[in-house]
Amino acid sequence: MCKSLGSLLCSTADIKRRISLAHAAYNTFSRLWLQGRRIPLERRLRVYDAQVVSVLLYNCSSWAAPQNVMEKLNTCHRKHLRSILNLSWPKGVISNVELYRRCRVRPLLERVRKARWMLFGHVLRMDDNCPASLALRYAVSTSTSLI
Repeated sequence: MCKSLGSLLCSTADIKRRISLAHAAYNTFSRLWLQGRRIPLERRLRVYDAQVVSVLLYNCSSWAAPQNVMEKLNTCHRKHLRSILNLSWPKGVISNVELYRRCRVRPLLERVRKARWMLFGHVLRMDDNCPASLALRYAVSTSTSLI
């Protein structure tokens, strides 16, 4: 396994590592999540987004993993959100849509998708002799020649 700038070069392994790092970051703030009504939900969610989601989505614009691995991001995210809302099974069962609505957040896969499109746009606007632009043109030309 090769590591570059804090990320593993295999997307699947990097996502699994990011999930474990996010759990560690989440557990660091466990006292904050348990404060309940003393700290407003909006503030707890802002801290969660800054301290945990940023760890979870680091370098997500370059991931190319299978859908089932990417879905683990959403699973981890929902588990944390339910814990912040103090919802436990079976008493606090709500749908995922309702969970996202209550927390006023989107699924992480949508954020990953947006980050990937933004990176793609940056590459398209780069100079033609830039390595990323050359790699994109090479990938397109080889894939069209296979058809």
